[in-house]
Amino acid sequence: MSGFYMIGNTHFDPVWLWRWDEAMSSIHATFRSALDRMAEDRDFKYSFATPPVFEWIREIDPQMLEEIKMRVREGRWELAEGWWLQPDCFSASGESYARQALYGQRYLKENFGVYADTVFNIDSFGHNSATPEILSKSHVKYYCMVRPEKRHLKLESPYFNWVGKSGASVKAFRAGERAEVYTKNVRGAIDAALPSVLESECDELVVYGVTNHGGAPTKAAIADIKALDEERPFSVKMSGVREYFEAQGEPRVSFCGEMITGDFGPYVNGVGVKRDNRRAEYALLFAERAATLAKHILNWQYPAERIAKAWRDVMFCQFHDILGGASIKEAYVDARDMQGGAISEADRISSYSLTAIAKRIKTLGENGVTAWNITVFNLAATDYEGYIESEVQWLHEFPAYKGNLALIDADGKEYPCQPILEGSVIDGFRSRFVFYARVGAMGYKTFRLVKKGGDAERILKDSSSLYDGRYYSASITEGAGAICLEDKRGRSFSDLLTPTVFSDEGDTWCFNVKAYGAGEAMRFISSECCESGIHRTTVKAVFGYRDSLLTLYYTFYDNSPYFDVRYRADWREAHTVLKLMLNTPYKNITVSSPFHSEKRGNTDFDMPMGEWITLDGDGDEISVLSDGIFAYSFDEGKLGLSVLRSCIYGDLRIAPLDARADYPIMEQGITEGKIRIVLEKCGTGMGISDMASAFNAPVRVIVDSNHAGSLSSEGSFVRLESKSAFVSAVKQGEVGDGDIVRIAEYSGIAQRAKLHWFGNVFDLDIAPYEIKTLKIVGDEVKEVLITED
Repeated sequence: MSGFYMIGNTHFDPVWLWRWDEAMSSIHATFRSALDRMAEDRDFKYSFATPPVFEWIREIDPQMLEEIKMRVREGRWELAEGWWLQPDCFSASGESYARQALYGQRYLKENFGVYADTVFNIDSFGHNSATPEILSKSHVKYYCMVRPEKRHLKLESPYFNWVGKSGASVKAFRAGERAEVYTKNVRGAIDAALPSVLESECDELVVYGVTNHGGAPTKAAIADIKALDEERPFSVKMSGVREYFEAQGEPRVSFCGEMITGDFGPYVNGVGVKRDNRRAEYALLFAERAATLAKHILNWQYPAERIAKAWRDVMFCQFHDILGGASIKEAYVDARDMQGGAISEADRISSYSLTAIAKRIKTLGENGVTAWNITVFNLAATDYEGYIESEVQWLHEFPAYKGNLALIDADGKEYPCQPILEGSVIDGFRSRFVFYARVGAMGYKTFRLVKKGGDAERILKDSSSLYDGRYYSASITEGAGAICLEDKRGRSFSDLLTPTVFSDEGDTWCFNVKAYGAGEAMRFISSECCESGIHRTTVKAVFGYRDSLLTLYYTFYDNSPYFDVRYRADWREAHTVLKLMLNTPYKNITVSSPFHSEKRGNTDFDMPMGEWITLDGDGDEISVLSDGIFAYSFDEGKLGLSVLRSCIYGDLRIAPLDARADYPIMEQGITEGKIRIVLEKCGTGMGISDMASAFNAPVRVIVDSNHAGSLSSEGSFVRLESKSAFVSAVKQGEVGDGDIVRIAEYSGIAQRAKLHWFGNVFDLDIAPYEIKTLKIVGDEVKEVLITED
């Protein structure tokens, strides 16, 4: 040990117990203070780099931004955060973390002339296993973090190689293990840390400054550092983060994989903002794909800046205290508005692009015979096979119609349609229907709609809750309301879904508890069949708990070995957690995570999850897909899907609660979402990741009149053939010519894959858990970094 490296920094939350506009005022004052300290003391160094915060400064005080740039050029203001900001590292998609790197690093390069080689991410609630590869492929060598602390994760040394599942690695340091993080009392921090530092092979990195709401390192702290350097037999120096890492050499120890904190509240909290983030991610990813199709098929200009601006808003809302559900209630009004704006912009881009393509397709119908044509766009890079919903208008263009319908493709194949409940309640005004079809990868298929006559019977007011289909039979246990299911392979599940409420005395983060309290099954009230037909049957079940209601809609399909559950909770309880419990015989669990999947064991507390979970054992398996559940518990085959958690907003619980106070409670009112229980692989060629993607972001349908066109009735333009890799992004490159395709392998299988790209075929070698970014110009492809250079 040679000494202490003192990192002057501001731990700044742009949103937490305040809204962003208050934070903007605070950080301006903080930067003024930091710049003044630099003018007073030539030895003082400062580390801070959050692009959206720099953009605030550009708007309100452009001269200050120029002053910051000057200090960056001098080497005294260190750009030690290579991402857009410090995000929640589990609730978003892998592609979002790639964009954090892409947009964060490109901003620093374009505005300051350098890439950051350090990501300073010390406040996020854990770190996913793909991070080392994302970092190493975006010019980052060093990573500084805090959570999980040593009480949740033991490390042999706070300085270590963090190795990703692909083998990529970065040098990492866990701050706060020996010295207090963001201390103002540097003397006290060094004295407290000294015994453990003296016994260590690595120096200590001490982050000093004022925390959370802003505040630069103080004059007193700077004076103490200089005095300590003279007083002590070891070095105490003002430093940058890079300087610390460069002085340490190669770490003695390594850590491989993900890092999850036991303070699990942020994994569960705020399902609304988490779900809207997922909606925004898919909306933007599919807008990029739709725009890429329009660029290649129609020679349209790609809307690069519109997409980038929307991504910047989405990334801001991925800040760990926002996406982690740890902010005040008012902050989520702002987040909803920002996410909604991004979704709206993305949907406009997709709709303009796809409608323009549809208008160039020669439709199958003819005037006087066919009222409508249906064009289905599949924006995934794998073929889609499954159920599709559409809706058409009759009045006032045509006479009212209440009969049966079918679709016919260019080959004359007929696709029967099941009438389902439309959005309006005007008899004969519109028809909504569901059908089963296959649509090519990143392509489309057109059908003509034909009337089949008769009266379409779509709603069954029947008290029966039984279903018997091609793949399984199912019923609801009247006493408990649990699903009992037997498939045609002889497997029986007697308790697949039981709504259960757990008591929860935790604060927002669950700093003060290690697990939830006792659970109680919700009271079963009633069930009825509300839809039945040739493709699917839906049973509605209602449950109660105190003043709250939960409605579950079980939809069973005749042509697929899965069923869906749509849930609608009208919640009125505080300090509770609502889970859907699945009781299975399977002891192994694999959980999707950003870009990857993780094999985990039993849990004492809620753990983060992505879009799917697979339980398996003895060569058998069952999977769960979700669009709005982000945390789970698991114990010997019993899976608990956390639907909502009703804790207090912004409750740090540093003092007892006031029994007289009317605290704002999270997740009050309506919470909605859906899950899919997959009993076996469907034989459609879709892997579990592809199925989850299609479940979260269904195919898009455009209803069109009859018209001529130069495009054929069916097309597929981009497709990946692989065992267990998926296409994460298809977009125009940020600089120069060409397009970007990003592919991730999620299950640890080395493979040879084929990428079909607008008539070209590229053979790809994909390593286990690799994240591969390809740049395609014409008929040539080359691998580039995530930063696209």
